[in-house]
Amino acid sequence: MGLTIHYQLKLAGAHKGMDDCQAKWAAEELRKLALKFKRKRRFDAVGSLGFAPGERRLAMEWRMHRVAGQLNAFTGEEIRPVAGHLFRVLVGRDCEPLLLGLCHYGRGGWRLKSFCKTQYAGLHGWEHFRRCHTAVIDLLAAAKSPGLMVKITDESDYWPGRDLNALRRNLDEMNAAVAAAAGVLKDVAETGDGVPVQGPILAHSQFERIEAEGEARGYASRLRNVLK
Repeated sequence: MGLTIHYQLKLAGAHKGMDDCQAKWAAEELRKLALKFKRKRRFDAVGSLGFAPGERRLAMEWRMHRVAGQLNAFTGEEIRPVAGHLFRVLVGRDCEPLLLGLCHYGRGGWRLKSFCKTQYAGLHGWEHFRRCHTAVIDLLAAAKSPGLMVKITDESDYWPGRDLNALRRNLDEMNAAVAAAAGVLKDVAETGDGVPVQGPILAHSQFERIEAEGEARGYASRLRNVLK
Protein backbone atom coordinates (compact mmCIF):
# COMPACT_ATOMS: atom_id res chain seq x y z
CA MET A 1 0.00 0.00 0.00
CA GLY A 2 1.42 3.35 -1.01
CA LEU A 3 1.99 5.59 -4.02
CA THR A 4 3.75 3.61 -6.73
CA ILE A 5 5.03 4.25 -10.26
CA HIS A 6 4.45 1.29 -12.61
CA TYR A 7 6.37 1.12 -15.87
CA GLN A 8 6.96 -1.07 -18.91
CA LEU A 9 10.03 -0.99 -21.16
CA LYS A 10 10.11 -2.73 -24.52
CA LEU A 11 12.75 -2.95 -27.23
CA ALA A 12 11.33 -1.84 -30.57
CA GLY A 13 12.33 -3.12 -33.99
CA ALA A 14 14.82 -5.81 -32.92
CA HIS A 15 16.07 -8.00 -35.76
CA LYS A 16 16.44 -11.74 -35.40
CA GLY A 17 19.95 -12.65 -34.34
CA MET A 18 20.77 -9.09 -33.32
CA ASP A 19 18.23 -8.49 -30.55
CA ASP A 20 20.60 -9.37 -27.68
CA CYS A 21 23.12 -6.80 -28.89
CA GLN A 22 20.39 -4.20 -29.31
CA ALA A 23 18.97 -4.95 -25.85
CA LYS A 24 22.37 -4.60 -24.21
CA TRP A 25 23.03 -1.35 -26.08
CA ALA A 26 19.63 0.05 -25.04
CA ALA A 27 20.25 -0.93 -21.40
CA GLU A 28 23.70 0.67 -21.48
CA GLU A 29 22.26 3.89 -22.90
CA LEU A 30 19.59 3.89 -20.19
CA ARG A 31 22.26 3.43 -17.53
CA LYS A 32 24.26 6.36 -18.98
CA LEU A 33 21.13 8.47 -18.67
CA ALA A 34 20.67 7.37 -15.04
CA LEU A 35 24.29 8.31 -14.32
CA LYS A 36 23.61 11.82 -15.64
CA PHE A 37 20.76 12.09 -13.13
CA LYS A 38 23.11 10.91 -10.38
CA ARG A 39 25.69 13.55 -11.30
CA LYS A 40 22.92 16.13 -10.88
CA ARG A 41 22.24 14.60 -7.42
CA ARG A 42 18.78 13.39 -8.38
CA PHE A 43 19.70 9.76 -7.53
CA ASP A 44 21.84 8.38 -4.72
CA ALA A 45 23.57 5.58 -6.68
CA VAL A 46 23.46 3.66 -9.97
CA GLY A 47 24.46 0.00 -10.04
CA SER A 48 26.40 -1.88 -12.69
CA LEU A 49 24.82 -3.67 -15.64
CA GLY A 50 24.39 -7.42 -15.22
CA PHE A 51 21.99 -10.31 -14.67
CA ALA A 52 22.44 -11.25 -11.01
CA PRO A 53 20.10 -13.78 -9.31
CA GLY A 54 18.42 -11.05 -7.25
CA GLU A 55 17.69 -9.00 -10.35
CA ARG A 56 16.36 -12.05 -12.21
CA ARG A 57 13.96 -12.69 -9.34
CA LEU A 58 12.70 -9.11 -9.39
CA ALA A 59 12.22 -9.26 -13.16
CA MET A 60 9.91 -12.29 -13.08
CA GLU A 61 6.56 -11.93 -14.82
CA TRP A 62 3.26 -13.41 -13.67
CA ARG A 63 0.88 -14.85 -16.26
CA MET A 64 -2.73 -15.72 -15.42
CA HIS A 65 -4.56 -18.74 -16.91
CA ARG A 66 -8.17 -19.85 -16.64
CA VAL A 67 -8.77 -23.09 -14.74
CA ALA A 68 -10.44 -25.55 -17.11
CA GLY A 69 -14.00 -26.42 -16.14
CA GLN A 70 -14.28 -23.76 -13.41
CA LEU A 71 -16.18 -20.52 -13.89
CA ASN A 72 -14.17 -17.36 -13.08
CA ALA A 73 -11.29 -19.42 -11.68
CA PHE A 74 -7.69 -18.54 -12.53
CA THR A 75 -4.24 -19.78 -11.68
CA GLY A 76 -0.90 -18.03 -11.96
CA GLU A 77 2.38 -19.01 -13.59
CA GLU A 78 5.78 -17.47 -12.92
CA ILE A 79 7.67 -16.55 -16.08
CA ARG A 80 11.40 -16.30 -15.38
CA PRO A 81 13.69 -14.34 -17.70
CA VAL A 82 16.18 -16.49 -19.61
CA ALA A 83 18.49 -13.57 -20.42
CA GLY A 84 18.76 -9.96 -19.37
CA HIS A 85 20.71 -6.74 -19.05
CA LEU A 86 19.66 -5.07 -15.80
CA PHE A 87 20.80 -2.51 -13.26
CA ARG A 88 19.38 -0.93 -10.14
CA VAL A 89 19.09 2.73 -9.16
CA LEU A 90 19.04 3.80 -5.52
CA VAL A 91 16.70 6.75 -5.80
CA GLY A 92 16.73 8.12 -2.25
CA ARG A 93 16.24 7.23 1.38
CA ASP A 94 13.18 4.98 1.94
CA CYS A 95 12.21 5.06 -1.74
CA GLU A 96 12.20 1.61 -3.34
CA PRO A 97 15.10 0.95 -5.72
CA LEU A 98 14.37 1.33 -9.41
CA LEU A 99 15.05 -1.78 -11.54
CA LEU A 100 15.86 -0.93 -15.15
CA GLY A 101 16.98 -2.72 -18.30
CA LEU A 102 15.57 -5.40 -20.56
CA CYS A 103 14.92 -9.15 -20.27
CA HIS A 104 14.03 -11.97 -22.62
CA TYR A 105 11.47 -14.56 -21.50
CA GLY A 106 11.78 -17.01 -24.38
CA ARG A 107 9.27 -15.24 -26.56
CA GLY A 108 7.70 -11.83 -27.06
CA GLY A 109 10.89 -9.82 -27.48
CA TRP A 110 12.94 -7.92 -24.91
CA ARG A 111 10.97 -6.12 -22.21
CA LEU A 112 10.64 -5.32 -18.51
CA LYS A 113 7.58 -4.69 -16.35
CA SER A 114 8.30 -3.35 -12.90
CA PHE A 115 7.37 -0.71 -10.34
CA CYS A 116 8.88 1.67 -7.81
CA LYS A 117 7.05 2.60 -4.59
CA THR A 118 7.97 6.15 -3.66
CA GLN A 119 5.48 6.60 -0.79
CA TYR A 120 7.86 6.17 2.13
CA ALA A 121 10.36 8.67 0.82
CA GLY A 122 7.76 11.01 2.32
CA LEU A 123 8.94 9.99 5.79
CA HIS A 124 11.72 12.52 5.26
CA GLY A 125 9.54 15.42 4.21
CA TRP A 126 7.85 16.75 1.11
CA GLU A 127 11.00 18.00 -0.64
CA HIS A 128 12.73 14.64 -0.38
CA PHE A 129 9.63 12.81 -1.60
CA ARG A 130 9.17 15.26 -4.48
CA ARG A 131 12.80 14.82 -5.53
CA CYS A 132 12.53 11.02 -5.53
CA HIS A 133 9.17 10.77 -7.28
CA THR A 134 9.88 13.32 -10.00
CA ALA A 135 13.36 11.90 -10.65
CA VAL A 136 11.90 8.45 -11.36
CA ILE A 137 9.28 9.93 -13.70
CA ASP A 138 11.76 12.20 -15.46
CA LEU A 139 14.20 9.35 -16.10
CA LEU A 140 11.52 7.05 -17.50
CA ALA A 141 10.12 9.85 -19.67
CA ALA A 142 13.60 10.72 -20.98
CA ALA A 143 14.25 7.05 -21.80
CA LYS A 144 11.62 7.03 -24.56
CA SER A 145 13.24 6.77 -27.98
CA PRO A 146 12.61 5.22 -31.41
CA GLY A 147 14.37 2.10 -30.11
CA LEU A 148 12.83 1.88 -26.66
CA MET A 149 9.13 2.09 -25.88
CA VAL A 150 8.22 3.22 -22.37
CA LYS A 151 4.81 3.14 -20.70
CA ILE A 152 4.34 4.91 -17.34
CA THR A 153 1.40 4.60 -14.93
CA ASP A 154 1.64 6.94 -11.95
CA GLU A 155 -0.72 6.31 -9.03
CA SER A 156 -0.14 9.85 -7.73
CA ASP A 157 -1.53 11.52 -10.90
CA TYR A 158 1.65 13.60 -11.14
CA TRP A 159 2.28 12.09 -14.58
CA PRO A 160 1.61 12.81 -17.43
CA GLY A 161 0.86 16.45 -16.64
CA ARG A 162 3.68 16.83 -14.06
CA ASP A 163 1.08 18.18 -11.63
CA LEU A 164 2.86 18.91 -8.34
CA ASN A 165 -0.42 19.87 -6.66
CA ALA A 166 -1.86 16.43 -7.45
CA LEU A 167 1.35 14.80 -6.21
CA ARG A 168 1.20 16.64 -2.87
CA ARG A 169 -2.54 16.03 -2.47
CA ASN A 170 -2.27 12.30 -3.16
CA LEU A 171 0.76 11.91 -0.88
CA ASP A 172 -1.17 13.51 1.98
CA GLU A 173 -4.23 11.38 1.22
CA MET A 174 -2.28 8.12 1.13
CA ASN A 175 -0.32 9.03 4.27
CA ALA A 176 -3.59 9.61 6.10
CA ALA A 177 -5.05 6.29 4.91
CA VAL A 178 -1.95 4.27 5.81
CA ALA A 179 -1.50 5.98 9.19
CA ALA A 180 -5.16 5.47 10.10
CA ALA A 181 -4.94 1.78 9.20
CA ALA A 182 -1.73 1.39 11.20
CA GLY A 183 -3.35 3.09 14.18
CA VAL A 184 -6.35 0.78 14.14
CA LEU A 185 -4.21 -2.36 13.81
CA LYS A 186 -1.96 -1.10 16.60
CA ASP A 187 -4.98 -0.69 18.88
CA VAL A 188 -6.21 -4.20 18.03
CA ALA A 189 -2.78 -5.69 18.76
CA GLU A 190 -2.43 -3.83 22.07
CA THR A 191 -5.88 -4.83 23.38
CA GLY A 192 -5.58 -8.47 22.39
CA ASP A 193 -2.93 -11.09 21.77
CA GLY A 194 -2.05 -9.80 18.32
CA VAL A 195 1.43 -9.47 16.85
CA PRO A 196 2.88 -5.96 17.35
CA VAL A 197 2.25 -3.80 14.30
CA GLN A 198 5.29 -2.70 12.32
CA GLY A 199 5.54 -0.50 9.25
CA PRO A 200 7.44 2.46 7.79
CA ILE A 201 4.58 4.89 8.42
CA LEU A 202 5.03 4.46 12.19
CA ALA A 203 8.44 6.12 11.86
CA HIS A 204 6.93 9.28 10.37
CA SER A 205 7.85 12.29 12.51
CA GLN A 206 4.24 13.52 12.32
CA PHE A 207 2.54 10.13 12.64
CA GLU A 208 0.00 11.25 15.25
CA ARG A 209 -1.09 14.23 13.15
CA ILE A 210 -1.57 12.27 9.94
CA GLU A 211 -3.25 9.44 11.88
CA ALA A 212 -5.76 12.01 13.16
CA GLU A 213 -6.29 13.23 9.59
CA GLY A 214 -7.00 9.67 8.50
CA GLU A 215 -9.45 9.29 11.37
CA ALA A 216 -11.21 12.52 10.35
CA ARG A 217 -11.51 11.32 6.76
CA GLY A 218 -13.20 8.11 7.86
CA TYR A 219 -10.45 5.62 7.00
CA ALA A 220 -10.15 4.28 10.54
CA SER A 221 -13.90 3.79 11.06
CA ARG A 222 -14.21 1.90 7.77
CA LEU A 223 -11.40 -0.46 8.76
CA ARG A 224 -12.90 -1.01 12.21
CA ASN A 225 -16.17 -2.02 10.57
CA VAL A 226 -14.33 -4.54 8.40
CA LEU A 227 -12.55 -6.01 11.44
CA LYS A 228 -15.74 -6.47 13.49
